[in-house]
Amino acid sequence: MKTVTSSIFKLLIAMLVFSACSNGKDPEKYIGYWVENNNDLTIPTEIKEQAGKLYIIADNDGEKIEMPATFDENGKSLHAKHLTPSGSLDVQAVYLDESKHLKITMANSSTEFSKLSETEAKERAKKVEAFYDPNFLVGKWMNLKATDADPIEIRKDGDKYFLQTALNNTEIKYNKRAFVWSYLNSPSRISRLKNGNLQWELGALRTEYKRM
Repeated sequence: MKTVTSSIFKLLIAMLVFSACSNGKDPEKYIGYWVENNNDLTIPTEIKEQAGKLYIIADNDGEKIEMPATFDENGKSLHAKHLTPSGSLDVQAVYLDESKHLKITMANSSTEFSKLSETEAKERAKKVEAFYDPNFLVGKWMNLKATDADPIEIRKDGDKYFLQTALNNTEIKYNKRAFVWSYLNSPSRISRLKNGNLQWELGALRTEYKRM
């Protein structure tokens, strides 16, 4: 009788353990540093557990955002919300057992992430920040397609930056990995491209420049 009771008890324990594992609520699979596949210019996203709560820490153009996260009812995905001036942005993370990747969905767009060690994540973050150093953009630049056009120059004076064109000299400010300001009453943005060139967005117009 004791042997039968013991066997039934062991079976129940095994069933409970299997149920706990199969419901997907396994934070250990999610915790760590994750980087977007095929994009070496993204700072890793971190998922951490602190005081029994989960958080997703992501980078938004140089601004760190930390979002409390919870599993859904069935434990098959991790959910968080990011509040923006225009409303709430839903974030969903799903661990893919087969590939051991993390699929993160935001604004109806999904991207797969691979896991990194903490050391690798810190090195990646340093490289990304170095790439977006505004001092790289200081210098003279020539229109890539209209080489006979007047060049532009970005200068640094102390901790301020200025854009010199044939028309005027304007102070420009670096924000979220780009110079953003109003130029000739139009929204303007200058940023570094992956190929090392500069892109100037003036309203809907985009012009690429190469260093002189």
